[in-house]
Amino acid sequence: MQVKWVRLKNFRNYEECFVEFKEGINLISGKNGQGKTNLVEAVMLGALTKSPRTSRDDDMKMENTTHAEAEVCIERKFGEVKIKSIIDNETKKSFYINGNGVKKVSEVFGNLVAVYFSPNDLKIVSGSPSERRDFMDSDISQLSGVYYNLVQRYNKVLDQRNKLLKTVHNKMLLESQIDVWNEQLASLAGQIIKTRKSFIKKLTIPAIETMKYISKDSDNLTISYVGVKGETSEEIKNEILKALKFNLDKDMELGYTTVGPHRDDVRFELNGRDSKIFASQGQQRSIVLALKLAELEVFEKELGEKPVLVLDDVFSELDSVRQKSLYKKFEGVQVLMTGTLFKFKPSDDYLSIVIKNGVAQSKLRTKKSVEDKKEN
Repeated sequence: MQVKWVRLKNFRNYEECFVEFKEGINLISGKNGQGKTNLVEAVMLGALTKSPRTSRDDDMKMENTTHAEAEVCIERKFGEVKIKSIIDNETKKSFYINGNGVKKVSEVFGNLVAVYFSPNDLKIVSGSPSERRDFMDSDISQLSGVYYNLVQRYNKVLDQRNKLLKTVHNKMLLESQIDVWNEQLASLAGQIIKTRKSFIKKLTIPAIETMKYISKDSDNLTISYVGVKGETSEEIKNEILKALKFNLDKDMELGYTTVGPHRDDVRFELNGRDSKIFASQGQQRSIVLALKLAELEVFEKELGEKPVLVLDDVFSELDSVRQKSLYKKFEGVQVLMTGTLFKFKPSDDYLSIVIKNGVAQSKLRTKKSVEDKKEN
C-alpha cells in the first residue's frame, strides 16, 4: 500500500497544492510553521476520517474560507482508491470514495491504513486512560468499520443510560427502566472489549521485540489490558451486567456509568514498573515508537499488505545512530517523514520534499547522487 499523491484546496495554509510521493522513504522538510505537519494531517484524515491533531474540523480550513478539500490517492494491491474529504460550513464534513459520496463514515475505513506517530503520541503512555482508549479504537477502526460502528452504538446507549441516572432518582422506578439499557450496553461492551483484548494481544509480542531492539536489550516491556475480566464476548457481557447492577447506587449518586469499555485502560510496564510514573521521557518515547512499529506488523498481517507509516517530527529527538538503525525497520514500507533537520539520510533512493509557505518542491535523491555527495 502506498500514497501516490495528495491534492489540497484551502486546507490549513495550503491554498492549492498537489504533492506526489514515491514508494519507500519520503522526507518532508522545512522550517517550523511552513506546512509540513498540515500535509501529513491531510493524509491521516483519509485514514482516520478525523484529524490526529484537533477535534475541531473547522481548524483544518484555511483562515477566512468556508470550504476545504483534501484528496488522497492510494495504490492498493487490488488497484487505486481515491478518498476525498470535504469540510464546509453547511455540511460540516463529508467523504467521497472514487467520486461516490459515502453515506456512513465507517465505509471510509480500510481504504487507507496508516500508522501515525507524532510527539503528541507520548500521551499514549504518559496521558490519561482516554488517550490509550483512543489509541486502541483508532487503530482497530482502521481495520474494521464494523468495530467503529460498535463503538458509536455503545456511546449512544451509554448516553441513554446516563440520562436515566441523572433524571430518575427513585431506585425502584430506575430499576424498572434501566434493565433494557443494561442488556444492550453489556452486549456491545462484550464485543468491544473482546476485540480490544485481541488487538493488544497481537500487538504485545512485536512491541516487546522492538523495544528490545531500540534499547539494545536493556528494557523489558509488558503490556496488559485493564478492565472487566473474561475472554469471550459472552463472559465479558455477563461480568459487565453483574458490575452494572452492583454499582447502581454509586452510578445513581454520580450520575454516570462507572464500568465498561469507556472506563478501561492499558498498562505499560518497563522493567516491572509502571511506565506512566517511572519511565523517563526518552523511555516513554521509545515505548510509543515500539508500539507504532509493532502496529506495522499487525496491520500487515491483517491486510495482507504493508500499511503506510507517517512519522511527524519524531526523528529530531533521536541521534543519528538510532535514526540509522530504525531505517532498517522501514524496509518495504512507504514512509512519510517530516522534520526540520534529518541528521542521517537513507542510503537508498528517497524523495526530498521541501515545504515553504504552503508550497512544496520535490526532488528525487538517488543512491548514486547520495554516494557522489559523500565523495565530494
